[in-house]
Amino acid sequence: MTDKSFFTIIPYKNKLLKFQKPTRAIAYYKNFQLNLLTGEKSQTSLESWMQTLHFELYNHCEKNRFIHLFYECGYLFEEHSNLINEDDLLALDLTYGLVTDFELNPSSKVIKLNLKEGPNFKDYEKKFNQGYRELLEGNCYQFNLTENFCYQFKDNYTPMDFLSKLWRDPSKRGAYASATFIGSMNKFFLSNSPECLFQYEKGELVTRPIKGTFKRQTHSIKETKYLWKKLINDKKSQAELYMITDLMRNDLARIDLPNATVTKMKAPLIVPGLIHQYSEIKIHLRRHVSLKDIVIKMFPGGSITGAPKKRVMGILHTLENRTRGFYCGSTIVLAPKIAMASINIRSSVIDFITHELSYQAGGGITLLSTAENEFEELYLKHDSYLTLLTL
Repeated sequence: MTDKSFFTIIPYKNKLLKFQKPTRAIAYYKNFQLNLLTGEKSQTSLESWMQTLHFELYNHCEKNRFIHLFYECGYLFEEHSNLINEDDLLALDLTYGLVTDFELNPSSKVIKLNLKEGPNFKDYEKKFNQGYRELLEGNCYQFNLTENFCYQFKDNYTPMDFLSKLWRDPSKRGAYASATFIGSMNKFFLSNSPECLFQYEKGELVTRPIKGTFKRQTHSIKETKYLWKKLINDKKSQAELYMITDLMRNDLARIDLPNATVTKMKAPLIVPGLIHQYSEIKIHLRRHVSLKDIVIKMFPGGSITGAPKKRVMGILHTLENRTRGFYCGSTIVLAPKIAMASINIRSSVIDFITHELSYQAGGGITLLSTAENEFEELYLKHDSYLTLLTL
């Protein structure tokens, strides 16, 4: 194993940073951990690992540490630990010894993906209707139903081939994107996420949940203005955003009981092929608040579960009957002057052993939703990511 087998790259202030030479790389499961540098496996509990997050964000001294929290890790925080399988990957904890500026070399390769497995409307409609009954019975107010796409590719691609395609246009890189290659797994965790679980700076913690999606066709200013007016007046999108904003405000308020303030509501967000709306909620943290406190109260993000979070996660486990894994998890970045976490939407896992790319997408379902519209939105989010890779 060489240091080159591990790296993480993130966009930061109009440039790319590459983190290399790992000094620590651990994969955490329900009852054991795996040292990715040595291959050593040892018994431990996820709760004991969580103690390593018990440090103040106010003056954090963590350097070049990346924590990939997988969606199923959230079952632990929402009292659903019985839903975690023994072999579910719950977290990757990586620390790097070297960080440098990075320039992408344009790849001449065309990424060709062949669909192996994807959603069909009949199966989706059945799940939709089952979840919709939960809404009608008052068991939840919104649930975020997702589906999986599995693609196969030839064996002559490298992680940089995928990355250079996805991020070749700086204007289309997600603000909370990340790319991590784990050599011992031969897997590439590639995200172009535009969504923030939290960002910490100068004593303030902010979250920006996204809800509401329309497709952009011409990408003209005139079209964008028209779509934005249509989006902010769409009752279903408004209901989604208001519910999740309230959920996230409550999540923030549970962190040492600070005052959570909605500082933006219905703000526009332009991403490849789509226009979204988002809100912004802020709190001022007291100095003693730790990263562990924040993660336990906020993860997973409400925008990719629904409301109320605990109840909905149980419903989704039944409806989806699969692991989300990296998708809908969060990537926490801790480096000098950086303390932030994404919500990993627009994200894929690329397996260079099986030559498969897994991509998941979905959307929030409310009483105003229809199965046809939600299935169409699922494909819009699919196209927003896959088009960048394959064009």
